[in-house]
Amino acid sequence: MSTDPIMRFEIRHATNGWLLKAEVPSSEGVEVNEVVWQEKHEDEVECFADFLRTLDEEFGPSTSRYSAKRIVVSVEPGDKYEG
Repeated sequence: MSTDPIMRFEIRHATNGWLLKAEVPSSEGVEVNEVVWQEKHEDEVECFADFLRTLDEEFGPSTSRYSAKRIVVSVEPGDKYEG
């Protein structure tokens, strides 16, 4: 069993966006960060993708376009979509 501190996230949907509570290990114990993400436009899918990109930027691993692996959030049509 590992005793390494772990990062914990709680995401809640609100009427006009999302609320994020992040518990991040620090040298003093656990630091609690709260982020409010308000929807900026009517497209719920694009708004949530923006929220995930913000999570990656704030809490994800540091990467660049030269990294062997990196996280990319994109919005694509469904494989059965005919539009």
